[in-house]
Amino acid sequence: MLGNTIPGSSPACQMARVNDARFWRRAIRTTLLREREHFYLRLALLGRGRETYVSDAQLSTRLAQLRRQKQWLEETVLVPRYLVPGEADDGLLTLAKVAASPRTRFAKLYTFVKAMDGLSQEAGLASAMVTLTLEPEWHPSPSHGKNTWNGASPREGHRLMAARWQAILIALHKAGIGVSGLRVVEPHQDACPHWHIWLLYRPEAEADILAALMRQFPHKLKVRAPSQRGETAHAGDVMFDSRSDVLTGASRPLTHPKEGAQVEVSKIDRSISSGASYAMKYLLKTVDGGEPLNKQVDLFGDAGQGDTSDDAKKARQAKRKAHQESARRVDAYRSLWGINAGQLFGVARCLSAWDELRRLATRPDDATLCRLWTLARGSDKEGHIPAGHGERGDAKGFLEALGGLAAAQDPKAKTGKATLRLGRLTETRLNGYGEEIQRARGLALIQSQRRAEKRPGKRAGRPRMVWKTVKSVLAQVVTRTQTWSLVPKARQAVAIAAAEAAFMADLHAGAPALAGHGKRHERGGCAATPVSTLPDPLPPSG
Repeated sequence: MLGNTIPGSSPACQMARVNDARFWRRAIRTTLLREREHFYLRLALLGRGRETYVSDAQLSTRLAQLRRQKQWLEETVLVPRYLVPGEADDGLLTLAKVAASPRTRFAKLYTFVKAMDGLSQEAGLASAMVTLTLEPEWHPSPSHGKNTWNGASPREGHRLMAARWQAILIALHKAGIGVSGLRVVEPHQDACPHWHIWLLYRPEAEADILAALMRQFPHKLKVRAPSQRGETAHAGDVMFDSRSDVLTGASRPLTHPKEGAQVEVSKIDRSISSGASYAMKYLLKTVDGGEPLNKQVDLFGDAGQGDTSDDAKKARQAKRKAHQESARRVDAYRSLWGINAGQLFGVARCLSAWDELRRLATRPDDATLCRLWTLARGSDKEGHIPAGHGERGDAKGFLEALGGLAAAQDPKAKTGKATLRLGRLTETRLNGYGEEIQRARGLALIQSQRRAEKRPGKRAGRPRMVWKTVKSVLAQVVTRTQTWSLVPKARQAVAIAAAEAAFMADLHAGAPALAGHGKRHERGGCAATPVSTLPDPLPPSG
């Protein structure tokens, strides 16, 4: 199918997709848009002095899609399976009122980045920004030198970067070195991806980490000394030409201030800038996170500027306008090639679990889950958290309760100490193509513990000791108690009548599912509860 295998767990599921017009619309639209953009890359229409990151045509397509999605969110209401007669007299929630905006998501990410930075300082960890760049043959229109592009798409380049980064993490884990941080994907102007990584690590492991980076990215490594904003070069900047130079510490001065390298490491001096703000600046350079968050991390360098003249104000407005335009183009780039903007690593998977616990209106029975619930919500009060209420949780305490940072631990430590994590509580359902899928219903508290175990050795009669990780579920909590339907506003009256009729019919039949329905509906989580309980909707994109 268009050069790809039709997905499906069985021939029947594959045929169901073949006969589904929606599947073909999605597949053809994605393929055509990517092929069109790749054609523009072959024509060298993207790059410095030309269209940047994506073509103008793709930017227009993305902006039109966002307008249609916004209209769809505003014109779609959420209807629960059961409605008490008269309960919907005040109107139903639209998707626009409960869907998390990009600004909200990035504000939450910044909260956890700050928490990680606080934990790293308490553990005495070092902090640095690492920039990883692909070889020249991956650049469609390089700004310097001869064009040796291999014809690969930005998506293929990103996958190569991800494979190399995974190999680096595996090598460090085998060496007993833990790292934590945030990785951000950003395109060059010619659409070739490069990564910015905020890295937390033990200072004594720095040489081994740099050597692991150079094993996967071997074309020179530059280490930049901490510097103030606006400084492009520093006397303490050094260059390593090979991995062996890193291991022996044989560095050299830069031949010129702008000498480039495939790997660039900028050490962070926390007396100059916090690691959290330093990391988020790289993410917010290509994301419109909103003015409050931009000011908090001093994205535009306005802090301490007392110039209030008209020219200064116009210059700051022009800078913000250019940032918004750049953010729109990078959003179109990431949407087209299917690239995630940023991701935490070396820490428990916390963002989804945090949301699940905040939407839970009643206190869990398990003591550990109750503590995590209190940390996520910011108090032990039960009930609904209204949208915009400002109830702040303790992200730092939340991360500590889930084991803290991998960078502060020894991943090879063979101890019997148990660790906790939060996993998904799921139920099996069928999707529209007849395949079994796992739908999230809540959270499970999982304990992992390493135990020594005897296994047969290579020689008869000589067993060997191995370490095995044993996992057990300690507690569960259901956070998604309702089933919702997406209904256009124009048809909400019919849907409301059907939900009220279903409630009355099951009530007269004595259905146990309705026990306490009114109370559960009243206290059923925070304002964003309905979105996460829905099947994956398909916004209009035609």
